[in-house]
Amino acid sequence: MPSHPTPHRDLPPCSARPAALHPAARLAFTASHSPLYANTLALARWTGPAVPVTARGIPELSLVREAVEVLALQQEGERPGPGVRRPDRFGSPSGTPAFDLPWWEAVRLGMLEVRSGRARPAPNLEERSRDPDQVLRWWTDMFETTVECWRGDLAALEPDATGVGLLPRVLRVLYDAPDRCRMPLEQLTEALLPGPGLSEHARSRLPELLRCMFSQLGETGAVRAGRLSPVPDRGPGSPYLVRLTPLGRYGVRGLLLASGVPAPLVEDFAKTDAATFLDSLPSFSDDGRLIAVDTWTAARAPARVLWELSRVVDGPGLVLRRREAARVIGTVCSELVPQLRSMASSGRPALSALAAAVLVTSGMLDQAEVNAVLDQHAPWVMVDITATALAEGEDPVDFLSGITEGLESVIIDNADLLARSEHPDALRVLDALARHHPDPGTAARAREAADLAWACRSRGRFRR
Repeated sequence: MPSHPTPHRDLPPCSARPAALHPAARLAFTASHSPLYANTLALARWTGPAVPVTARGIPELSLVREAVEVLALQQEGERPGPGVRRPDRFGSPSGTPAFDLPWWEAVRLGMLEVRSGRARPAPNLEERSRDPDQVLRWWTDMFETTVECWRGDLAALEPDATGVGLLPRVLRVLYDAPDRCRMPLEQLTEALLPGPGLSEHARSRLPELLRCMFSQLGETGAVRAGRLSPVPDRGPGSPYLVRLTPLGRYGVRGLLLASGVPAPLVEDFAKTDAATFLDSLPSFSDDGRLIAVDTWTAARAPARVLWELSRVVDGPGLVLRRREAARVIGTVCSELVPQLRSMASSGRPALSALAAAVLVTSGMLDQAEVNAVLDQHAPWVMVDITATALAEGEDPVDFLSGITEGLESVIIDNADLLARSEHPDALRVLDALARHHPDPGTAARAREAADLAWACRSRGRFRR
């Protein structure tokens, strides 16, 4: 976890998709071999037992050159082109950027000490560098510092037009992408560019700025970025691809959690209860939803999925849950047709609507069977469709004027049945028809049914 969590308030509030992390020991091993970390630790060790430093806190130029040569320090990151500024945390007092960045990281992280004109490894450096938790704390600090450096540079691209910070958004896009997915830079750029308001100058600079940023993040081991080898059949150009590494996923998850964004782990999300699972689905991106559903259903047999979901969707105000449940059950319904037929005939109107909706959209029934299901359960399905629209805040007049007469008549012609039924949203739908239907006769029939429904509920007299 981050040693000094930095709030990222401009990240989207919706949940990040469930992710799997490598074990801490494996992450620490990977972190210790990332270029920036490895150079930083090697430079701290190089100072032993002690090396003299100037008043600026760095060794003399001859020692700097010796360290660069002996340790084979390299400037890994891509150099920016004209008009693109590469963020520089510390400047380059020695004139050797390959030395300066790991040197000041070692000082900042406490891997080496500078005092009394000398630099030396911190006490217990070797012992601490073998502790996986300490390695991850050091690496996380390096990663977060690099992120913060680039946040400011991207925010300065065009502050009045970019709105939500570009760096949190690009990291979130990479985090929500499937594992090992390589995304073209052009696709990332298009996903990040706001609509109107961003100047052509800023638009033209953004791809190169992002490429330099990914190159520096690559020094931390958080991303892998670069061009594919040229393919003769595709011409001289090749796409610049970016993917988040398992180590980078660990780092970005820490940023998400620090900003208050839910970032569940696969092993925890699979154990989530059905109600929490269904209520969380609207907060995921499209890709995140697919992964969340697959994660949750893969941990259960299809019959268990149906049983768990059906227990938490039959009640007032739960129509959006039923919609989500129908979508989830639809992913495993090929093994559930008999159980769904039984549920449709259970006498519980809300569950009948759920089962009927899954059956008619499953592709498992022929047209005659679909028609039979609709003939029997259409009133409950239509109530759920209308209740869903109302729950999502649709204007009742616009919705009612937009439905076809045939669907509307399903409710009106079965108003008495609906009024006397235990469907948890029937009263709300009938009342909405009574209040907002443009036809006075239809509104009057709906009012009579709504009054009857209210009376039945007050007396506890229902007909299934």
